[in-house]
Amino acid sequence: MIARLATYLSTVPAVFIDGLIYILLALTAANGAFLGSDNAAKYISPQVLFYLQWSNDGGGAMLLALKMFRSTAFAEHQKSKETESDKIKLP
Repeated sequence: MIARLATYLSTVPAVFIDGLIYILLALTAANGAFLGSDNAAKYISPQVLFYLQWSNDGGGAMLLALKMFRSTAFAEHQKSKETESDKIKLP
C-alpha cells in the first residue's frame, strides 16, 4: 500500500502538492482561530473542544514540518544537481 501511494505521489506535480499543503495549513489556522473563540467554548463541550484543538494543532504542526522538509529537500536536490552538472563539464 505504501509503495502504491509513493508511486502515485511521484506522478503528481510538486507544485500541486506544495499548493495543497499551503491550503491545508491555512485551513488549520482558520480552524484554530475558530476553536479558540468564545463561540466555540459556548457551543462545544470542554472535553470535545480540547481534543479538537489538540488534533487541529497537531495536524498543523505536521503539515508545517512537511512543508519545511519539502523546501529543504528541494533546495538540497537542486544543489546536488548543480554540483553533478559542474562535475560533468570539467575535463
